[in-house]
Amino acid sequence: MKQLVGSVCAPKINIEENIQRQPIAPTKGQLWKVFKDVFFDMYGKPFIENEYTISNIKVLFFYFLNDPKFSNCHNLVKGLNTPSFNKGLLIIGGVGIGKTDYLKVFEKVFMHYNPLRFKMYSSKSLVTGFENCSVPMEKDYFFRDKDRKRLCIDDMGAEQNASNFGIFDIVGNILSNRYNKKLITYATTNFASSSNDVDETLRALGERYGHRVYDRLFEMFNVITFNGSSLRT
Repeated sequence: MKQLVGSVCAPKINIEENIQRQPIAPTKGQLWKVFKDVFFDMYGKPFIENEYTISNIKVLFFYFLNDPKFSNCHNLVKGLNTPSFNKGLLIIGGVGIGKTDYLKVFEKVFMHYNPLRFKMYSSKSLVTGFENCSVPMEKDYFFRDKDRKRLCIDDMGAEQNASNFGIFDIVGNILSNRYNKKLITYATTNFASSSNDVDETLRALGERYGHRVYDRLFEMFNVITFNGSSLRT
């Protein structure tokens, strides 16, 4: 991994010049430098490098850069489905180990790099956004906005159903629409229990969103796990 990472004290670089305005994909070195700069700008502290954080971030780098090493990452859950860069990412892990923070950084890094640009929403904000729609036109816009090429749903499964002249499973609806339209989706979710069992967590998502969505998870997502202790202080 040392070939991918550099010194925490790497000199600051111009984000727009090095990533956002590139017509081609960034190299690992370029992306790593920008990732650490943006991480520091967003959170006011350097990215913590240890055995677990490097392993967790490495699988994301290999995925976004279409690196064949992605399929060999031990964080990638194998045996569930066939890994593919045409699928999105379902990141499963404990609380406070970087799932949300890392994706927020990538969202900003790729903001003006169209091939990798995505928009991130928390599952709870999606529910709130739909509940704030008061007329059919607003509801139509709400769902059309969620049909963007790449979308990230953070903390999937933590939300309640929406109440707006009826009860709606907003996240389940969005997942089904994106599956039907073959759109790339990223999502994070916590382990269902302290046992950190992937199968149990996937079954819990199936119970939450229904068997149809459960079956589609394997077609929509590469399933990866984040390991380590909470980084929150």
